[in-house]
Amino acid sequence: MSEIVIGLDLSRSARAALDWAAEQARATGRTLRAVNVISASATYSMALGGVAVPIEPSEMDAPHRDAVAAIFDSVQPELGWQLKFFSGEAGPILVAESIGAALLVVGTKEHVGIGRLMAGSVSHYCLSHAQCPVVAVPAARDRGAQKDDQNHAAAQARTHP
Repeated sequence: MSEIVIGLDLSRSARAALDWAAEQARATGRTLRAVNVISASATYSMALGGVAVPIEPSEMDAPHRDAVAAIFDSVQPELGWQLKFFSGEAGPILVAESIGAALLVVGTKEHVGIGRLMAGSVSHYCLSHAQCPVVAVPAARDRGAQKDDQNHAAAQARTHP
């Protein structure tokens, strides 16, 4: 129960989630285990019976592995922190990997409309199925979007006293 599990991919929201999880792990003295899931083809998943399969780094695309490792390394991992790679469906694997964990941390992607139907929502799956507390972290907004939000709020304040 002393571990924080984080779902890690190449998205902005996963990077924000990793930053949050690393800070939380340091503040609470917990270890951190980052889990990267490579989607398996439907045929491959069926052949494996839908079971999560840990994969060796040599078995996956080296540029992808290196990119994920660079993101993980960006938080300057403490001794005992791990990065693991799996092949399969992200939601079920993250839920399985978080059994017994103190916390599961996931990023929230901004899929809308057909994109959400096609990709599903890993964070929603985790929130609905995990047996431990789940923290869903949104992507950090860029400065331009923050400035637009501030300008919109200021304009609303002027027109609606």
